[in-house]
Amino acid sequence: MTDEVLELESRRRMYAVVARNPGSSARDVQRVLGLGWGETSYHLDRLVEAQLLRRERTPNRDFYFARDVTWEDRRSLVFFRRRTSREILLALYARPDLTAYEVADRLGLGKSTVSFHLARLLSAGLVESQRPEASRRFRVANPEQVRRLLQMYRDSFREEVVGRFAEVWGSIFPLERAPSADATPAAGRPRG
Repeated sequence: MTDEVLELESRRRMYAVVARNPGSSARDVQRVLGLGWGETSYHLDRLVEAQLLRRERTPNRDFYFARDVTWEDRRSLVFFRRRTSREILLALYARPDLTAYEVADRLGLGKSTVSFHLARLLSAGLVESQRPEASRRFRVANPEQVRRLLQMYRDSFREEVVGRFAEVWGSIFPLERAPSADATPAAGRPRG
């Protein structure tokens, strides 16, 4: 079944885009490949049905992953695909135990925007908080996972700050890279 589904060039290209950019939305795939919406949606559905891709649904958007991306990594990458959430995660990774006001000040964002995203990150378990006497402080719940994912998929994030972060950590802690464009899924049961 896998071979049949990947016979079409457009599906192979879609699979490669998602493998290189885990957590891509259908619109992201459509823009990268220059395809129509109907064609993109149809072929992504076929790849999900064949269990070559996994789809994570959120209220506003669906995110696509190669089948070997674990559930924990999928959950995190959904937030990494949102610029503000990613910036907050990077700020807290670089400087643990910041208050929401400090995060807002560092990133030049409104306090309400930061509070909204911190609440979502807390609820997903990506950020944890401590409540000392005066103010609540936040930190990344799993810093190693953040480092690993940002380093592994750094080419899929366009911001310069992510690239610099990954370069510094990559020189200190070498790690495998994301699958290449030529990667094809291995036969067998999906993980995660």
